[in-house]
Amino acid sequence: MSGPCQSVIVLNDFCYVQGGASKVAIDEAVALRSFGLDVTFLAAVGDPCQPLRDAGVRVVSLGQPELLDALRHPGAAVRAMWNPAAFAAMRNLLGQHDPRRTVVHLHGYTKALSTSPALAARDAGFPTVCTLHDFFAACPNGAFYDYRLQAPCTLPALSAACVFTNCDKRHALQKAYRVLRGLAQRHVARFPACVTDFITLSRRSAELLRQYLPPQAILHPLSNMIDVPCESAVDVAANRPLVVVGRLEAEKGVDLAAAAASQAGMPIIFAGDGPLRQKVEATGAKVTGWLDQRAVWQVLGESRCLVFPSRWYEAFGLVVAEAAARGVPAIVSDISAAAERVEEGVTGWIYQSGDLGQLVDRMRAVRDDATVRAAGLATYNCFWASPPNRRSHVRELQGIYNEMLVRSGAGSEPDEVFAG
Repeated sequence: MSGPCQSVIVLNDFCYVQGGASKVAIDEAVALRSFGLDVTFLAAVGDPCQPLRDAGVRVVSLGQPELLDALRHPGAAVRAMWNPAAFAAMRNLLGQHDPRRTVVHLHGYTKALSTSPALAARDAGFPTVCTLHDFFAACPNGAFYDYRLQAPCTLPALSAACVFTNCDKRHALQKAYRVLRGLAQRHVARFPACVTDFITLSRRSAELLRQYLPPQAILHPLSNMIDVPCESAVDVAANRPLVVVGRLEAEKGVDLAAAAASQAGMPIIFAGDGPLRQKVEATGAKVTGWLDQRAVWQVLGESRCLVFPSRWYEAFGLVVAEAAARGVPAIVSDISAAAERVEEGVTGWIYQSGDLGQLVDRMRAVRDDATVRAAGLATYNCFWASPPNRRSHVRELQGIYNEMLVRSGAGSEPDEVFAG
C-alpha cells in the first residue's frame, strides 16, 4: 500500500460475524491487513473470531453483553445509547496512533458499542468514515419502514410525527427506547455530525440519508466486497426453480413471492427461515431452512432465476450481486436498492413493489428458455466486467482513506493509491 494511510481503527459492535455489518467489518479488516495496513479492531461484544486472529489484526474487545441481553444485563440498554467504556478504550487507542497516518472506520454501533468512539476520534482530530449499512444514522428503527402498515415510512426521522408513531417491529416500548437511543446518538454522541465521511452502498441509501447527514459530509459510493470464485456461467435455462434467499418475514415480501410463483405455475425454493415459513410452505413452495454460504452458492447454481421481492428499501441487496456472479438473473422490486443493479429486460426484471400481478407476469417471462438464458449471460458478463472482489475493494477503500487524510492535512496527494 502507498499513500498517507498506514493504520486503520475499525469500530463494530461484535468481533465475530453477527449479521451483515459485522461480516463486512471483519472481511474489510482482514483484507486491509493482508495488503499491509496496521489494523486495530475495537468491539464491545465477544471473543475475536478466527479470521481476525489469523490475519494478525489487533483486536480490543470490551467483553460486554449486547442489547438483546438487556433483561439479564440492564446496563446494556444504557450502553447502547452511550458507551463510556468504549469511549475510554478509543481514547487509549488513539493515543497510540498518529492522526496524520490513521483513519477510523465505523461499522455497526446500535447493539452495544454506540457511537461514542466516533466522538472520541473527532475530539482527537482523527478523520472518521462510517459505512451506512442501514438507516440508523437517521431512523430510530433503522429501516424507514412502518412494520405495522408493512410499508415504507416517509415521516421525517425523529420528528414529532415519527416519535409518536408506533411503527416498530415488536412493540411501542421498543420504539420508545429506539427514539431515546436516536436522540442520545444525535445530541450526546453528536452522530452523525461528528463524522466527516460516509460510505454509501447504493444511490437509494444515499438519497434517503443525505438530508440527515452533516452539510459538509463527503459521500463515497462503494459496494460491498463480493469475493466469490469466477466459475462458468450457469445454464439457467436448464434449471427449473426460482429461488428466494433470506429471512421469511413480511417486509421481505416472501409471502408475495410464494403466491406469485403458485399463480405462475413455477416451482420456487426459499433458502432461509423465519416466522412466515408455514405460510410459504402452504403454497407448495420448498423451504430449505438456513444454509451456509457454500450451500447458498450451490442453490443459486441450480436455480433458473433469483427473486428479490423486498417491500422495504434495503441498503444494498447482496444476494442479487452474488447471483449475478453465477450468471443467474434476478426479478427485483422497484423499491429496493438492488433494482439499481438490474437492467430491465436485459440482466433481469423489475416490478412494482407489492404488485402481485406484475410479479406473476415477470415470473411467466422467465419460463422462456431463450429469454432467461440471454438474461443470465448478460448479468454474468456485467458482473465480471468489473468484479467487486477483495483487490478492487481494498483499492477503492484505500483511496477513500488517503483522500480523507490528504484533506485533513496529512500531506500531498499520493501519486499512486494502491500497490500490491
